[in-house]
Amino acid sequence: MKLHILKHSHFLLWCFALLVVQANLFADTNDSLLSIINSSKSSDSTRVIAIVDLSYAIAEEYPDSAFSLLENVESFYKQKSLPALHAKVLTAKSYFLQNIGKYPEALQLLFEAKKQFESEPGLIDDTLYLSDYVQVISSIGVLFYNTEKHEDALAYFEQGLTYLQGINAKYPDVSFAKEYFRFNLNTGGVYTKIEAFDKAELFFTKALQYLDENDLRSYSMLLNNLSIIARQKGDIDRAFDLNRQAIEVWKRAGIMRGLAQSYNNLGNCYVYINDFANALESFNTALEISRDYGSDKSAIIALEQLSILYDTLGKHKLAYDTHVKYKALSDSVLNLEKIHLVTQLELQEKFDRRMSETRLKQKQLESEQRKRELIYTLIIVLIASGLIIVVLLFYLQSSKSKRLKLETEKSTLLNKSLGLEKTKLEEDLEFKNKELATNVMYMIRKNELISRISEKLIKSKLVFKKENQIIIDEIIRDLKLTTDDDIWTEFEIRFQQVHNDFYNKLNERYPNLSANEKRLCAFLRLNMSTKEISAITHQSINSLTVARSRLRKKLELDSDENLIFFLESL
Repeated sequence: MKLHILKHSHFLLWCFALLVVQANLFADTNDSLLSIINSSKSSDSTRVIAIVDLSYAIAEEYPDSAFSLLENVESFYKQKSLPALHAKVLTAKSYFLQNIGKYPEALQLLFEAKKQFESEPGLIDDTLYLSDYVQVISSIGVLFYNTEKHEDALAYFEQGLTYLQGINAKYPDVSFAKEYFRFNLNTGGVYTKIEAFDKAELFFTKALQYLDENDLRSYSMLLNNLSIIARQKGDIDRAFDLNRQAIEVWKRAGIMRGLAQSYNNLGNCYVYINDFANALESFNTALEISRDYGSDKSAIIALEQLSILYDTLGKHKLAYDTHVKYKALSDSVLNLEKIHLVTQLELQEKFDRRMSETRLKQKQLESEQRKRELIYTLIIVLIASGLIIVVLLFYLQSSKSKRLKLETEKSTLLNKSLGLEKTKLEEDLEFKNKELATNVMYMIRKNELISRISEKLIKSKLVFKKENQIIIDEIIRDLKLTTDDDIWTEFEIRFQQVHNDFYNKLNERYPNLSANEKRLCAFLRLNMSTKEISAITHQSINSLTVARSRLRKKLELDSDENLIFFLESL
């Protein structure tokens, strides 16, 4: 058999590079898949489904090749922005990683697949992709269950059920029985694992409603599970009834391993009611079926229970012999599990090694391609650079004088702009200083006027009639309420808004200044004259002269230093 690579499908050139050498090993059943992949009539979705199916077909014998095929198909569909197809490839990759025990990597791929489905509006509401989306959610839940993260598993199974209910409401004529069955069965399994038997029974019963009547395996398995739950809850009659139904269905389906499990369960029901004779018969039947049909796990359970029963009945020799058989079979199965684990680790190592080699070859090919592209690019760049340099030299020479002229003009304009800005700032500061002084004088004079009026009213109050004296008292009270008692506090707040660092610097350098001296510094910083300060503070000019002299000493100023300039420099 030969692989025919189509010229129009460039991505297949790399996808099949690893498989061509093994083409003669493929079974004839894969010919139809290859013809679909190579056909020019195949759509993108048809082709990717065929590639995924082909990867599953060769996965057991060539897992690394199958995975490489999917990886390269994935990179192609990433570029084409086809989220549904990309998600399908991611789900297949996750399946391969789960088989070799790489659970974290598999879970990460499933999360990415879910993200792809949800990235395009309306995609998860399309019945064409519903089954794939449900599979992703279910697979995430199963992975969490397999890694003992039961709460996370339940969250995803419940999310799946909620999603199905929304879709069912939108498409009432479409049957979603298979999907409902899967999620209810899985949810019941988790609740059984964590021993929440009431909830487990509820979801197993719901699963029965969606079960295909021809699916005898699932039907008998559900009956068996419901029987175990009934026994755990103490409803032994129902447990017996469900167990016998399960046995009948197993027999009708011809599934002997399931039949062995149900006989073990029947034996446990008899033990529950202390009917040891029937319990022995049930476990022996389960053991006989298990040996005939190679069900080691059921045989181990049967041998263990028989050993316990024989010991309970006082048949210690028989109990010992049975326990020896149980231990030998159990150890044998354990050894097989260890061999399986070692094989799985070997597969992981081989898979990682082959994937590393594949990626290395891919990187080498990409590196060589980049090297060739780089050489071509360098040649083009060198030629272009030569032309650009010639043009730039001419341009630089002609623009040098223009640039110098522009810089000179810019410098002149900048100096003028800075000068104007400085003048404006000084004018603004002067205006704010005057405004601050005027505001303080206004508040002081307002208080004085209010005080004088209040005093006159108090003196004249007795002249008025008694009924008018009450009104006079209210007027006096209102006038006093309008008096600004914290005039100096208001002044200092406004002063700091204009000169925000003045008091901080003054306190830092001269912490021993009194409040009156700090206030005097503030007046002087506003460039107020002694006469103006006297009018505001009601101090005499002589007192202010003495205060200024005392302030100069505290500020340690020389006789030739100007006090106002010094304060302005702070």
